[in-house]
Amino acid sequence: MERILALVLLITFIAVNEVAAAPLGTIDPAAKAYVDKATEKLKEGNYNEAIVDFTAALSIQADCEEALMGRAQAHEKAENQFQALHDYDKVILLNPKNIQAYLSRAALKSKVGIDDEAMEDYGRVIRLDPQNYTAYYERGIIENIAGMYNEALTDFEKCAQLKPSAEIFFITGVLQAKLGFDDKAIVYFSDAIKADKENKDYYYHRACSRIRVGKNAEAIKDLVYAIKLDTSDANYYFRLGQAYHGLGKYENAMENYSIAINKKPDNIDYYYSRAITHVANNNIEAAINDYSKVIELQPENMDSYVNRAGLYLKANMLKEAEADYSKYIELNPGNFSVFQKRAEVRLKMQNFQGAITDLDNVIEMRPSAGTAYYNRGLAKFNLNNREDACKDFYKSSELGNKEVSVLLKDCQ
Repeated sequence: MERILALVLLITFIAVNEVAAAPLGTIDPAAKAYVDKATEKLKEGNYNEAIVDFTAALSIQADCEEALMGRAQAHEKAENQFQALHDYDKVILLNPKNIQAYLSRAALKSKVGIDDEAMEDYGRVIRLDPQNYTAYYERGIIENIAGMYNEALTDFEKCAQLKPSAEIFFITGVLQAKLGFDDKAIVYFSDAIKADKENKDYYYHRACSRIRVGKNAEAIKDLVYAIKLDTSDANYYFRLGQAYHGLGKYENAMENYSIAINKKPDNIDYYYSRAITHVANNNIEAAINDYSKVIELQPENMDSYVNRAGLYLKANMLKEAEADYSKYIELNPGNFSVFQKRAEVRLKMQNFQGAITDLDNVIEMRPSAGTAYYNRGLAKFNLNNREDACKDFYKSSELGNKEVSVLLKDCQ
């Protein structure tokens, strides 16, 4: 009896070790037949039938990597995203070095909005295969969308090393520009142009970077060529206006801003920039009109109120200037400098009490503002409040305002 038991144990030991010694990934013939059928159905677009056959294969051999991978792909095609993710998880548990499973799972996680886990999977691929272009590219796309521009730039710079192309040079240039590295961006845009000389976007973006670094003449050449490729884009004329402005060629700038406005009359940036050029060209009325158009299109554009107020003040249109400063303060009551500007207008209008109210606000927000004490002293002096006026003059002097020294003689 003992001999029989020993023989049984020996046979069992041999059988177990024979199974353990079988090569990883070996497929049971019966399971293989289902996998082959399922693969054909997957190719034909019969995803649900493919899932049934892959499942049959797995019922025969639960660790069949090919069947799990195929079923995951079939689930994904059938829009069963979470079932697909579950199968990709199983594949990776079975074979932690399956790069395609990581790539597929990462792409699907990104699709369903789990971007942080998708980036982790792309990172795992890169650790397994440091030259995997797809992993760098796809992770870079997610990082860019998430505003992780430094990380995205690193990934796309790697893509540019692995597979240089016009598209990759362009994307890398855009990221360099976003991060403020326009000189480097220009180099990448130039490489993109060398690879594809007829892509208008490459010239346009290089022009934008050139404008920002003051290379306006070169930017004009880029924009003229971009316009040759496509005359319909208002932004090309807008940037051309900026480049001409940078060269001090204001008439050319206004001509191109006007073309941009005719093509896209609801873009506030075009009017705003043309207003700046009108000011540089000393055409105050035209600048006021452009700021007015910005305000018409975007009534809460605070900078336009301040800029227009300054022009009204220059034209001695005090009521209009006061109204614009008041509108700004209504939108943003925390800016002490605009209270100061309105106070100066009110002083000119001899609205001394209104000026004092504004200067009280300035001093509350900025107690070290020596000019505010000086101006408040003037307003109080004009209201015959000599004692309080002198207190403000002395305080202004303490804060370093030398302009007040003449008035202090009247306070002695």
